[in-house]
Amino acid sequence: TVGANKQAIKIIGEHTNKYVQAYFAYDSKKSGGITMSHLRFGNTPIRSTYLVNNPHFVSCSTDAYLAKFDMISGLRNGGTFLLNTVTPAEEIETLLPNSYKRLLAQKNAKFYIINAVDLAYEIGLGRRTNTIMQSAQLKLSEQLLPFEKAEALMKKYAEKSYGRKGEAILNMNYAAIEAGYKHLIEVE
Repeated sequence: TVGANKQAIKIIGEHTNKYVQAYFAYDSKKSGGITMSHLRFGNTPIRSTYLVNNPHFVSCSTDAYLAKFDMISGLRNGGTFLLNTVTPAEEIETLLPNSYKRLLAQKNAKFYIINAVDLAYEIGLGRRTNTIMQSAQLKLSEQLLPFEKAEALMKKYAEKSYGRKGEAILNMNYAAIEAGYKHLIEVE
């Protein structure tokens, strides 16, 4: 997650006129632990020394966190919430706590789901959902960077990161990038 978000902030910082800032907090056990990424983008230099408390966009990579953490109380009106879940869209209402449903409605928020878990296994990436989620996040943040450009840049960075590991690994990452935006589902 940290690597994918570092790459996303690098893409936006280097290929737009936006200023960027990133702060990451993660569990000491790292892999499998809780990770929180606080990313800022702006038209003027960013000198914030505090976490993002009122985000425009929140992404949750593990649906079990819905019952453990309050992720969206600070979400801005008209904001976007992306959830990675294996729960089908027609059953998502039973998974989502009432407090989330209420807040999403009150904030007139957009709500999207993606099943990055099954997609990663289908592609051959095992449990690695970060590239799929990064692609979905950049698709939903097109106001920062047109997605066609973001997709090309993600593929360029994938080639730089995974090209020496062979064509099969590189193609899996390309497939993950494409899966991230092709399989987003908006939930009303």
